Amino acid sequence: MTINRRTAIRQLAFLSVGAALLPACRDDRSKPDLVLKNFKVDDKQQKLLEELTATLIPTTSTPGARDVSAHLFILKMLDDCSARADQDKFFSGMKQFELDYAARSSSGKSFVASAPPQRESFLLDIESKKLPNEDLNFFYSTAKRLTILAYSSSQFFLTRVQVYELVPGRWHGCIPVQQKMKSAS
Repeated sequence: MTINRRTAIRQLAFLSVGAALLPACRDDRSKPDLVLKNFKVDDKQQKLLEELTATLIPTTSTPGARDVSAHLFILKMLDDCSARADQDKFFSGMKQFELDYAARSSSGKSFVASAPPQRESFLLDIESKKLPNEDLNFFYSTAKRLTILAYSSSQFFLTRVQVYELVPGRWHGCIPVQQKMKSAS
């Protein structure tokens, strides 16, 4: 079989393009769950935040903070609504949270790998201000406040727990006005 110059150049071009594109096809990096403008969060930090929110509002017979993606809500609120100084303080506190937990943990496990009772006792120590680090307390209080906000504004909470009614509310046409006026005064 004879190959002319044109066919050889075309095959060489296809081979070169294929070799250049091959590493991009087997990229193992996971895509981020959320696109943020002001800072980057790696998988380890996101997992820590997810476990913290799941410890604060665990899943029982009702969905917990993990089920309503409270950790993603926290990151989005920090990205959109917080000053750069507060963002830096939050992530500094997150690093301190990991370090303090590893130092206080008797098993040497990380917060993510430890059992819920160990996590809860560490969070109680932070709540009672036994750990004096200001960034750590800022991280915990911000994460807790935003977790509660995420959960209480979730679709589950507003449709099943505290049913949200649009204004002006219900109309009770069977109650006479004079009877209502006497009970109000």
